[in-house]
Amino acid sequence: MKKLIPLSLLAALLVSFGLFPTADFIKKIEQHLTTYTDNYPEKIFIHTDKPYYATDENLWFTAYLVNGISHQKSEKSRIVNVELLNNRDSILIRKKLYVSHTSVAGDFKIDKNWKPGTYTLRAYTRYMRNQSSDFFFQKEIPVYELEVNDSLSSSKKSKKNKKKANTTTTVSPNLKKVVETKPRLRFYPEGGYLVANSQNKVAFEISDGENEIDLEATIKDQDGNEILTFKTLKMGLGSFLFIPEANKTYYASFTLNGKEERYPLPKAIEKGYVLNVTNYGNYLLANINTTVEQGLKGTFLVAHEKGRLLYKHYEETSDLNYLKKIPTTSLTDGVVNFTLFDAKGRPVAERLVYVDNPMNDVQVDIQKSGNKFRNRKKVTLEIDVKDHQGNATAANISLAVRDLKAFPYNSRTGNIQSWLLLNSDLKGAIKNPGYFFEKQNDVKRRYLLDLVMMTQGWRRFTWQELLKEKDSVTYTPEKGLYISGVTKHLKKPYTEHSSATRLTFFDPIVQEPIQQSDSLGKFKFGPYIFFDSIPILIESRLYDFKSTKRKNRNVVILVDKEKTKDIKSGKIYFNKNSLSDESKQRKLENFVKVTQYIKEEKFKYDQEIERLNEITLIARRKTQAEKRREEMNSLTDYGEPMSSADRLDVLTDVIEPGTYTALDLLRQMNGVTVFSDTVYLKRNNGPAKVMLDGLEVDGSFLSAINGDEISFIDLLEGADAATFMNAGNGVIALYSNTGNVGNRSVKRKPGIIDFYAKGFYRAKEFYKPNHINGFEEMNKPDLRTTLHWEPIVRTDGTGKAQISFFTSDIKSDYLIEIQGISDTGTPLHATETFVVE
Repeated sequence: MKKLIPLSLLAALLVSFGLFPTADFIKKIEQHLTTYTDNYPEKIFIHTDKPYYATDENLWFTAYLVNGISHQKSEKSRIVNVELLNNRDSILIRKKLYVSHTSVAGDFKIDKNWKPGTYTLRAYTRYMRNQSSDFFFQKEIPVYELEVNDSLSSSKKSKKNKKKANTTTTVSPNLKKVVETKPRLRFYPEGGYLVANSQNKVAFEISDGENEIDLEATIKDQDGNEILTFKTLKMGLGSFLFIPEANKTYYASFTLNGKEERYPLPKAIEKGYVLNVTNYGNYLLANINTTVEQGLKGTFLVAHEKGRLLYKHYEETSDLNYLKKIPTTSLTDGVVNFTLFDAKGRPVAERLVYVDNPMNDVQVDIQKSGNKFRNRKKVTLEIDVKDHQGNATAANISLAVRDLKAFPYNSRTGNIQSWLLLNSDLKGAIKNPGYFFEKQNDVKRRYLLDLVMMTQGWRRFTWQELLKEKDSVTYTPEKGLYISGVTKHLKKPYTEHSSATRLTFFDPIVQEPIQQSDSLGKFKFGPYIFFDSIPILIESRLYDFKSTKRKNRNVVILVDKEKTKDIKSGKIYFNKNSLSDESKQRKLENFVKVTQYIKEEKFKYDQEIERLNEITLIARRKTQAEKRREEMNSLTDYGEPMSSADRLDVLTDVIEPGTYTALDLLRQMNGVTVFSDTVYLKRNNGPAKVMLDGLEVDGSFLSAINGDEISFIDLLEGADAATFMNAGNGVIALYSNTGNVGNRSVKRKPGIIDFYAKGFYRAKEFYKPNHINGFEEMNKPDLRTTLHWEPIVRTDGTGKAQISFFTSDIKSDYLIEIQGISDTGTPLHATETFVVE
């Protein structure tokens, strides 16, 4: 039986709302619902290119981040964390991705040395950490190991690395034959409780933890009298109508392996409420009954969809029942929650109903340039996204094309529709969720889905969480990357000190305004959006950057490291145990065969490449000096100085430049004079303009740059300096080694620290051969189980998009699968097939 709310929390609710559901109580309910929707949760869905992988393969994915209520673009977080975990919940790879709209591409490399088994793909935002990790997106990723026969090779390399002549396949430990044991049978009275002397609808679910079970059983009373019989409809689900008598107990009985098995029904309460809701498609009919003496007077019925208030009714009469009809034509698709509060403000009955409104439908049409193709031929897809009225719809989608023989498609597995509209709100282990979205307006599927609603006793939205007073959130949404830290005294006792702090990005050089760390020495720059890793330098002074006091540099800068504390894994609800029975085990045989064939063909090709004769090309080569000169000139706007003597090539002309600072290098140049931190060209009276990679800096800054981080230096006067503003006293232009500035091995003076800041991950590009112009591919075998992967596709103003790719050398049937989300918040899923002959 579902427990609607713990008794300890009921007391808290009574204090919060008073003893009776007055106007204040109703207003309080509405306020909490409004607060919930304003501070909406976030949801993530991950679309992967295929359902399972072999070691040494790439896992390609698209992450969708949306508002958890409207399923439109989230205005909170811009950062998604995606992780791959092993079966011990250890994080093997973590990627931080920046989402500019609703989707972002990513990939993982499955290491060839990893053990085969079931891995977990997990995704979440920092803001989602305010709730249980059960709300994260988590998906099982089965990984298999294949050993390739390499005995065909006679090269030294193959002899050295020779392996066994057979192919070994290691299968996930979940794939075992199910042993017949006593199944689990649970009963779920509609509304939450069995009420004596009232007609109750009771849903039930039976399973052995792995497979669906067909059941026919009998309800008996405590004396063994048969009351009724019931049986499953599909998926181990079913229901029956039942009027229990007060002070009687009941059980279900059936025979298993020659023995009677008994399962007790929940005990009926003598006085209570029955909440019955029937979905008729165009409307929902709520039927409320009670056996309490005062009737329904003072009760309050609330219906909401993910926190959005849909219907409310306060009953002023003492009637024992009433009916309420709620149209669905204006509702969005998803789970609707009905809750009945009694006259004391206690939630006493609850019912979930799924609404599928045809007015919300968005169709994805895939037109192909043909149905049958030959090897290495171009395939063009025209994708058209329209709403139910045929209007063009803007959407973000991702597309995978994969070998159907290697990956047989099951339309009942989960997808973005079933996840966003069903699983993510129910948080129950729903098997074959895609089944409920295969056909529209199917009465049988709608009835089965209603049974799923009745058997879900744990969900995202709960009144006890909504109604309790909450503190401020612990984890705020992330908009970008921050660089933070603490400034302290260099000498004992190393206490924190409020210091002038400056941050400089290199490649290209961008300097942030100076900020003062606070009284605890804390500073924070950002938020920033940058990718990969970039060199950064942070300077700090006890007083300010203009002070000449001797101890001005006596500052220690400690940069905060990103906290990577492991998060406890939640439950997996997306396609849980998707490869758990023998029939699915047999389907893997084709995957093994195809993957083995690809590995062996690629291996043979690599061996043939090793046997090719060396080809010698004769041509005039540019001298190293010419190449170096062109390289330096390409980095300037003026080419090169008029006199070669006005250029110092640090890389080639300075011995051990790392023993100098950039300012020391200037001191060694003819025509340059340095007084303290001020630099002059000897032929001019005023200070020269000093530029580093196009950014004007001062001498103190150059003293923080190591000499081996400088590529070359130009001295510019007259016409050479004309390309710079206010350069009457000449220009000293320094150019850094790209990617070398901020080298961690460089020893810095006090008050300076440099490091590489890790930015957002930039996804690799999926390999897309061009068999029309790709001459280098002519002799190379083209073997791909994922024929094509397009992670980010945006439909244009007409709702259309075009995608092209080439078939490979594998003759097979292929599946085109599209997943995505429209700008109106409708999840999209569509499939098509074609053949390569």
